[in-house]
Order: sequence, then C-alpha cells, then structure tokens
Amino acid sequence: MVDLTPEVAALALGRIGTVREQQATDPELEESYFWDSHAAYFSLWVERGILPGFGCEAGQATTLEDLRVDHREVVQVPEGFQVTESQLARVECEQMIVRKDGIAFTAIPKHGDFHVSTAEISTEWLETAAKPCMNCGSKPAR
Repeated sequence: MVDLTPEVAALALGRIGTVREQQATDPELEESYFWDSHAAYFSLWVERGILPGFGCEAGQATTLEDLRVDHREVVQVPEGFQVTESQLARVECEQMIVRKDGIAFTAIPKHGDFHVSTAEISTEWLETAAKPCMNCGSKPAR
C-alpha cells in the first residue's frame, strides 16, 4: 500500500528524471534502487485466529473486493480506508525501484526469505498525484 502524497509523487518523478538522464548516457541501465520506506505491506488476516468477515476486517475485505484488487494491479481506495497497526507486516530492506516509466516498491518481510513488491505505479499516476505539489523541490521527469 502506498500513500501517494504529492510529495512522494514529486520525489518519484524527480528520480525517474534522473534515471532517464542516466539511460541517455548508458542504455544498459534498466532500473535504479533507492532505500525508501514509503510503502506499507499489510494483510487483512495477518493475525492468527482472525477469520475473514468479522470486525473491521469485514469492511476492508468488502472494500477490496469492490475494487477488484485481484483483477487490477493498481487501485485507489476510498479516503476513509484504514489499516490497523496489527495488520502491517514488519519488513526490512525497503526500496523504491525506479524505471523510466514508473516506480515500484519492494521489501523483505522480517524473518522471511522472500521479497514482496507492489505493482508498478506509472508516470501518469505520479503526475496526477504530484499536481498539488508543483513547488516541492524535485526535478520533473523528462
């Protein structure tokens, strides 16, 4: 889950601009990684013993089902969508992956031997999200 604030979007667009500049001089560059903790990784049923359909998880599950999360890689949740602290996964090695046309996030769950990642967030989504932050100090994507 990424809270795509105007500041985060502007930062990402600046990094995309840098990657594009680097690719102009070195076409072998595919993507660049930055240590970053803007994404949160969660599960509605992370606590053992909680069954889908009970408590506040039922509302979240319904929202996610309504958004067809399983069928779409990037969705926008309603303004009031909340994730409780107990549903957040503890992770390490959090990174933002920057490509010429978008970004993604990756991390390793604590005590895990696998990576989790987000879908790629396109430059178009980032540009839309960054509009309220026209003077945030990051250079735009080129």
